[in-house]
Amino acid sequence: MDVTPPRPDAGGPGPTPPSGGTGADFVVVEDSGEFSYYRSREELLADLEYVGEAPCIIDRNARTYRLELDENRHLRIGPPLGRVEFHWLRQALADAREVHPDRHRLQRADAPGLADLVAGLFETLQLERRTDADLGLWGLDIDGLSTRRSALADVDRLLAGNERLDTVRVMDPFGHLYRPVWHPKHRHLGHAGFLTYVEVPARRGAARGGARLKP
Repeated sequence: MDVTPPRPDAGGPGPTPPSGGTGADFVVVEDSGEFSYYRSREELLADLEYVGEAPCIIDRNARTYRLELDENRHLRIGPPLGRVEFHWLRQALADAREVHPDRHRLQRADAPGLADLVAGLFETLQLERRTDADLGLWGLDIDGLSTRRSALADVDRLLAGNERLDTVRVMDPFGHLYRPVWHPKHRHLGHAGFLTYVEVPARRGAARGGARLKP
């Protein structure tokens, strides 16, 4: 898939990206098609090396940016270009999940619109990449017994080797409920592999987080 997004939706002029220290975070669709999460402008610029490495930079308001060089030929984030195109972003994420399912292990249900898609993308990347932000606790229900864990890695360790994953439900700190699925790397090495978490769609009429696990 061409990772260069189509011309962004016209949204009028927007503010320039913050110079840092204001809590602005970003998602980057890299030239490889992979997705990365950055907690700040400084973190993003320190990690990337050339202009074409980030064909699409997205903020939480779905505005897109690209890298450019300043007068000293240092990388900087350019002005906002408009809103990211919904269908392109959804397909880019689906492609990344297919190529690297081990890096996109929280499989949210399809988002109905751009705002939900972008919000979910930020949430899942934060949780998968284990940022140092205090996002809250994970909840698990295992054979009717409830417990809490502080990070996705802790959930993985608790479920490692569990042969009855169909009886397990996992809730992330944002209130989304999942069923865990084991993916063996080799059919003869059952212990080698990784877990993905497939969202269980909320029942009609139920508010997000309504299917609360027991504390």
